[in-house]
Amino acid sequence: MQGPIEHSALRPIEQELMEALQRLVDRRPQDPDLARKAQRGTLKINASTVAKEAGRSRTLVSHERCAYPRVRAAILNYRNPPNQATSMAEINRRLRGENAELRRSIKLAREAMAAMVRRMERVKNEADREVLAARRREQRGNRDPNEIAGVRPDQVTPTILNLVPRSE
Repeated sequence: MQGPIEHSALRPIEQELMEALQRLVDRRPQDPDLARKAQRGTLKINASTVAKEAGRSRTLVSHERCAYPRVRAAILNYRNPPNQATSMAEINRRLRGENAELRRSIKLAREAMAAMVRRMERVKNEADREVLAARRREQRGNRDPNEIAGVRPDQVTPTILNLVPRSE
């Protein structure tokens, strides 16, 4: 926590609000409801609790263009972090929310990994096809692509070409 709050050169209402803030920071509120919350450990420092402790309206310090911006700034400096749990129910609620978020992120990660595996398989299959095509081209060498399998080009005669009877 931070040190004591400076009270010099403040207006009377501003002075009351700052003193109320200091009591809340010290965990010694005079308001009975706030004192019970302080004992239970559920006391939060915010504009409403400071105004309640000072016996003033919350609107004096709760919005950006309030009447006492220095008090509002001091309250914002001392405000308890929102993730600070004060009861088992809050802890459970927060942990359940975190678990749900983690489950969602795991599901998204698994989906992304599955998509990546499918893409990798597709790329591998394409690469295998290209390798086979390259091997066939290499085996073929400088042969004439119109060459008849098993027959050298100089052996091609009109009789070999006429083996297939023509339908007339």
